[in-house]
Amino acid sequence: MNASVAQDPAPWNAQNTNLLLPNAATKWRYADTSPYAAVIGNQYIQNNTFFSLKAKADQTKGLRVDEAMVQHDISPSFGVRAGVVNYKTSWCRTYEPDNGWIREVETVCLTKSLRDVTGGAPGAQAFTSTRWGNYLVQNQIGLYRPLAFNYAPREFGNYTPSPNFQVTQNHKLGFNINVLHLDKAFETRLSYIRANQRATLPEENIRGTAPQTSDLWYLGVAAPITNRLHVRLTQFMQHQNIECWSQLESDPWCNTRVTQQKTATALELSYRATSADLWSIGMSETKFDTDRRFYTAQRTFAAQDAPFYIRTRQFSAAWRHDWPNGMFGIAQVLWARQKNGFDDMDFSSHGNGLGLRMGYQY
Repeated sequence: MNASVAQDPAPWNAQNTNLLLPNAATKWRYADTSPYAAVIGNQYIQNNTFFSLKAKADQTKGLRVDEAMVQHDISPSFGVRAGVVNYKTSWCRTYEPDNGWIREVETVCLTKSLRDVTGGAPGAQAFTSTRWGNYLVQNQIGLYRPLAFNYAPREFGNYTPSPNFQVTQNHKLGFNINVLHLDKAFETRLSYIRANQRATLPEENIRGTAPQTSDLWYLGVAAPITNRLHVRLTQFMQHQNIECWSQLESDPWCNTRVTQQKTATALELSYRATSADLWSIGMSETKFDTDRRFYTAQRTFAAQDAPFYIRTRQFSAAWRHDWPNGMFGIAQVLWARQKNGFDDMDFSSHGNGLGLRMGYQY
C-alpha cells in the first residue's frame, strides 16, 4: 500500500499516531513490497498447564512478541497466567487465521506508538470462565510491568518528552469482561487499563522528570446478522495526562502539563460469500484533542496553547480468497481523510491505498 500525507505540526514531540495511512510512522523503512510473518503455538507442559507463544514481524510495528506465557488451570472455571500476557484491550486480528484485512480498521491496531494499549507485556493475570445458561462469561484481572526483562524500555504512550528520555516506572493494572452467547454467537467485550509511568529527562538544558497517567476504556460488540453477514462495532477511549518539570531555576524548558483525550470508533461488516471468499467493508473515525499549559520555575501558571485537534476518517474494502493447501490472498483498498490544527489554523491531508497480500498458513 502507498499514500502521501501533509506534514503534521504535532505539539511537544507527540508521535504521529494520527497518521494512520500505511506508509506513516512505520517501525522499519517503508517499502511497497514487504514480507511479514506471524507465529502462533502452544504446548502442554502438564495436564492443566500449557505454554503459549504469539509473535509477529512486519514493517509497521517491527518484531514484537505479544504473548509468551504459561497458563495453569486451577479448576475448570479459574486459572492464572504469567509471562508476557495479552492485555485483551482490543479485537485486533493480528493472529486470527481467517483475518480478512491487510490493514485493519481499528485505529489501535494500526501504529507502533499505540503498542502500549494493544499486544501484551510481562505480568500476571487471574481469570474466570463461567457458563450462565446460554452465555459464557469470561473475566480477567492483570498486573503488568513492561520494563521487566527489558521488554519495552522506551514505552511511554505516544509522547517523546526529550530525545534521550529514560523510562523509570511503567506500572499497569487492568481488567476485562467478555460475554459470548453460545447459540447466537453474539459477543461483547469491556476492558480497562490504568497506567502510571515516569521518565527522566537527562539533557543539561532540561534536567527534568515526566510523570504520566492514562485511563483507557474499550468496548466491542460483534454479532451475526445472518448466517453469512456479520457486524462488529468497537469504541476506544483514552484520557492521558503527562507533565514535565525541570530542575532548572531559570528559563525552564519543559514545565508543562498536557492532557489528551483520544476516541476511536470502528464499524465493520463482513460477508462470507462462499467457504473460500470473504468480503469486508470497514469505517473508522478517530479524534485526538490536546491541551497544553506552561508553568514558571515556581510552578505557577504562565500561559496556555490553543487546543490542538486531529480528526481522521478512513474507509476500507477487502476481498479474501482461500485456496487449498493453506494458500490465501487478500486485496484491499482504503481511503483516508484527515484534518488537524488549532482554532485559527487548519491543516488537511488525504491518501488512498491499494494493497495485495499473498500468504501461506501451516
